[in-house]
Amino acid sequence: MEDLSSRERTILDRLVNCFIDTGEPVGSRTLSKRGLDLSAATVRNSMADLEEKGYLYQPHTSAGRVPTDKGYRVFVDALMRQQQINEEDRQRLTAMIEEHIRESNVDSLLGQVSHVIADVSHQLGVALMPRFKKGILRSLEMVQLSESKLLLIVTIQSGLVKTVVMEVDAKIGSGEMEVTRRVVNERLSGLSIEDMLKDVQTRLMSSSEGSPKLLRLICDSADSLFEVVDEEDLHLVGTGNFFRQPEFADQQSRMADLIGMFEERTQMAEILNGRVTEDGVAITIGGENESPQLKDCSLLTSKYRFGNVTGVIGLMGPTRMPYSKMVPLLWYITGLTETMLEEKADKE
Repeated sequence: MEDLSSRERTILDRLVNCFIDTGEPVGSRTLSKRGLDLSAATVRNSMADLEEKGYLYQPHTSAGRVPTDKGYRVFVDALMRQQQINEEDRQRLTAMIEEHIRESNVDSLLGQVSHVIADVSHQLGVALMPRFKKGILRSLEMVQLSESKLLLIVTIQSGLVKTVVMEVDAKIGSGEMEVTRRVVNERLSGLSIEDMLKDVQTRLMSSSEGSPKLLRLICDSADSLFEVVDEEDLHLVGTGNFFRQPEFADQQSRMADLIGMFEERTQMAEILNGRVTEDGVAITIGGENESPQLKDCSLLTSKYRFGNVTGVIGLMGPTRMPYSKMVPLLWYITGLTETMLEEKADKE
């Protein structure tokens, strides 16, 4: 940004906005008509300088210029003027999510949030269930499904529930299972998942009560039981919005890579999980994304808090995205999601 003059910053700002609006390479004559008190020749020279500095590129020799990832980055960080959400839109967003607040679980509510993001932004909406790591264990319940299957139900204090089906060697008697359940809850409930995972084996295997085999199974499976990043924890809505963007027209191989990534889902869940510590609206543009499949995409995410655990909601689309609208939209929906989750927890 330091290498840009005031004139170059103004021209870059106008060009990015023009390209976002039209999707067409922007020429100097077009820009000179957008409120710039500059001749087309002056604008053309500045655009050439911006291209030389890496902020613009020319897709075809006869075409105008379009922003590079570097150009978008300067626009987002220093030039963009966010468009605040008016009261009417705030009420509409609240009503869209409140319609599903009576759903019986957090997962359903987050599914609706991802739908709202996709519907309103016309991008791909994503929502990741909260991570258990900072949660406080309330209880662990056990249900024998069959001689070889056991259902474990993990509940943390915010009300978040996770269920896991585990394989067992043989049927466990109801009395033995009840004693084991009591031992686990006496020794683990009230601890944060993070602290509990550090010494779960010491806490459980030192007990003289309960089933040693079942206690060993819980110890050996603790990481997957409490901290796995699961594709089922991810809501991903609006792939139609995504692929209707003109950037992806006639790009069959690129679309195939993205479709595969969306269908497999685990990679997207891991990407979002890696952003739970970032404050505000985090934006990665094009090549800034670690995954090569996302080199032509921008990903905007915001973490939400639910008690003492955090999750992520976000949206994704082409790098040619109306950032000035999307950033305040995502930030508002994040706050709305937190409010809804808190109200839900209070009712329970």
